[in-house]
Amino acid sequence: MKILVYGCGVIGSLLVHTLCKAGNDVTVVSKGVWGDVLRENGLRIHHQLQRKDTVDYPAVAKDLPDAYFDIVFSVMQGCQQRNVLHELAKANASVVIMVGNNPEAADMEREILTLSDSPKSVLFGFQGTAGVRSTDSVNCLHVGSGSMTIGGLHRAMSASEQQTLLEAFGDSGYKLTFEDDMEGWLYCHAAFILPIVYLSYHYGCDLRKASGNDISAMMKAAEEAYDLIAACGIEIRPKGDADYFTSKPKLAALKAIMYIMSKTKLGELAATDHCRNAVTEMEWLDSAFEALRQVHPEQTMPEWDKLRNAMPSWDEIHKTYDHGTKITVDPSARCRKIAAVLALAGGIITAFCIYKKRKK
Repeated sequence: MKILVYGCGVIGSLLVHTLCKAGNDVTVVSKGVWGDVLRENGLRIHHQLQRKDTVDYPAVAKDLPDAYFDIVFSVMQGCQQRNVLHELAKANASVVIMVGNNPEAADMEREILTLSDSPKSVLFGFQGTAGVRSTDSVNCLHVGSGSMTIGGLHRAMSASEQQTLLEAFGDSGYKLTFEDDMEGWLYCHAAFILPIVYLSYHYGCDLRKASGNDISAMMKAAEEAYDLIAACGIEIRPKGDADYFTSKPKLAALKAIMYIMSKTKLGELAATDHCRNAVTEMEWLDSAFEALRQVHPEQTMPEWDKLRNAMPSWDEIHKTYDHGTKITVDPSARCRKIAAVLALAGGIITAFCIYKKRKK
C-alpha cells in the first residue's frame, strides 16, 4: 500500500518503521532539518525495551506529493495539526487518520471535510509510544511491536476501514484496537495522565521523589476526573474503565504499576522527559481540561486541585524548562465545550492496558 505520514517525531518514527516493516511504500513529509537527516542517514531507532536498533529508508518529501495514497497519517501535537489541515484535505487519499491528542478534533474533522474536494473518511488514533529524539536518531519506548487505539470521533469504523488498516500493518505484530468513540477515549486518557503531569512538575520532573501516598493521590485525582467526564455526558472509553477505581484489588495492582514505573527509567521516558520538553503543550492541555470543569463547576475535585496547586506556576515552569515561552489560552465558550487530550506517556498507558487485558 502507498502510505503518507505527516510528522516523524518519536511517535511518528515508530509508526513509519512499522509501516515500512509491513512492506508498504511509505513517504514521510518532513519540512525541517530532521527531513535532511532522514534523507542522508535513514530513520534510525533504538528500541529501548527490545534492546535493538533498526534503520528504515522511507521516501522523504518537503511538501504534499500529488500522488495517490491509500492512507494519510498525521502524527503531531494537536496544536500543530491545525497547520496542516488544508494539506490533509487536499491530499489525494480517501482515508485521513489524525494520530495524537487533539482538543479540537471535532472542529478539525469538520474543516478537513469542508475543504476537501473529494469524500474522505477521517479517523482518530492514539499510539502508545514514548521516548526522545536526538539529532540523528530516536530512542523509543514501546511494548511489543507497538499498538494503536483507533476509531471515529463518535462512531465505530466500517468493515472496509478496518480491513484497510489491517492490511496496512500486515504481519508486523502491531496491535490495532478499534474504538467506537475516540472523543470519550481521549478524554479518559487525559483524565488519567494529567495528575502525572502535575506530580512530575511538583518534583522537578523527577518522579523518583514521589511517595506511595503521592501515587494514591494521583489515582484519586484521576477518579475525580472520570466522574467529571461522566457528569458532562461524555462516554467512558474503553467501556468499564471507571471500574478500575472501584475494585480494590485492581486499584492496588494499578497503583503498584505506577509506583514501580515512577522509580525507574520508564518513568522518565514515559512521562517526565515529555513534561520537560513540551511545557507549552502541557499548559495548553491543562487549560483545556480546566475549561471543561467550567461546564460543571459543582463537580468538586479536591485531590485534583491539591496536586495541581502543589506544582509551580506555569510561568515558573516555562522559565525552568523552556526559557519563558508561553501560550495564550482561549477562554471562549467554544473552548469550554472541548477537552484536552494529552500527548504523553505511551508507556504508562500501555502498562495500564496490559494489566487490564491480563485480568480479562
